Amino acid sequence: MTTTELSENPVGTSGNDSDATWPSGAPQPALLRLGAVLGGLGVLMQIPMEMLHPHHAAPNDSTSAFREYAGSHHWTSVHIGQWVGMLLIVFGLLALARGLARQRGVGGGLGVLGGVTTVLVAGVFTVQMAVDGIALKAAIDTWASSTSATQHVAAFQVADGIRSIEKALSAFFHLLNGTTFLLLGLSVAVGRYCPRWVGVCGALAGVGFLVAGVVTAHTGFSGDADSVVLPATVLGTVFLVGVFVSIWRRASGERTR
Repeated sequence: MTTTELSENPVGTSGNDSDATWPSGAPQPALLRLGAVLGGLGVLMQIPMEMLHPHHAAPNDSTSAFREYAGSHHWTSVHIGQWVGMLLIVFGLLALARGLARQRGVGGGLGVLGGVTTVLVAGVFTVQMAVDGIALKAAIDTWASSTSATQHVAAFQVADGIRSIEKALSAFFHLLNGTTFLLLGLSVAVGRYCPRWVGVCGALAGVGFLVAGVVTAHTGFSGDADSVVLPATVLGTVFLVGVFVSIWRRASGERTR
């Protein structure tokens, strides 16, 4: 073996071995595929969870809402399911953010920041689901089973106080969610990692969620907040589906190179 051959293929390695090692800094197909699958499952999980969640009473009317929630036998399970679905979406967005961060220029920077806020979204949503799915239900059950007028009033005040904490968490969840969609959407829109129209949908969803966060902070679970959350959710869902399909296709393309 010549000196040149030894430098190109050190002892114990071969050309085939080096080809099997993924180049440093390159997008990894396995991670992209995993992110696309987990993120897609997370989006799908939210559909049955939303259908199982009681939503007939006006959420800002605590008395009516608490009566409805007291009759739900799967309240905690639904909120655990919502948390699992959101966590899967976060995994998908982190895979996306990792790829976006490898872009040059502003797009890469936005991808890094979007990855950071994605982690914060998971943290705030976890606390919100713990408050809503466990603490609030326990307080409502105590209120519903109270036997005296004094206990009834006291238990309601406790439950309503927990409800106020839930509203505060929801407001900041929307703010963080909006920031994440805006950052990742702009990163996609200014780069070439995914179709730019998908990024535009994400950025618009981000603006909508930011507005929803401000409205929720001031009015709670009001009709005004719902009127902003709904279109933002639709745009956000389009963005999520679009990016998860895109990174799946990108993973397939990278594997064939």
